[in-house]
Amino acid sequence: MKGCVGAALALVATLSGVAQPVFAQDKPVSIVEAVIGRSGFIDEAWDYFRTIGGGARVFVTPRLAIGPEVAYLSGQFDGLEASNLTVTANLTSDIVRDNGDRRVVPYFAAGGGYLRQKTHVGGGPGSTALVPFTSSEGTMSAGAGARIAVGSHMFIAPEFRLGWEPEARIAVTIGMRFR
Repeated sequence: MKGCVGAALALVATLSGVAQPVFAQDKPVSIVEAVIGRSGFIDEAWDYFRTIGGGARVFVTPRLAIGPEVAYLSGQFDGLEASNLTVTANLTSDIVRDNGDRRVVPYFAAGGGYLRQKTHVGGGPGSTALVPFTSSEGTMSAGAGARIAVGSHMFIAPEFRLGWEPEARIAVTIGMRFR
């Protein structure tokens, strides 16, 4: 019991040292994004998929934003055409505050959600035909990026993520701020 109380007090002391007043801080405006990139799945070897999608972000604090993302991935899995649809909830945390004057705002990103994959199976020994196969599972990823201002409303953001289904994603986001 003493250990739990001591840990709680240490956590409170640590957080109070980094806390900032929020009463005078305005939140950045909402963002709409288009994503294009390349995602990779690994089985015995890497399979890479073209990735295109979009999303939105709403800032809940001056540096923390949440929002949905939908992405479509297409390519080949084990030499057969395949496609994936991901629907995720994302959380981004700006490393520095985006006050509208900064040209570059680095951030950390994490997300999780749903992945649906469609492909064909059955090309093994003795197989005479391929049959469609669909699977659904969870997906999650985390990584980092940087929003680079291109004018007052637009930005470009290179981003890299590692995760589960897909295991890697390199993308460029083109976004617009609503001011």
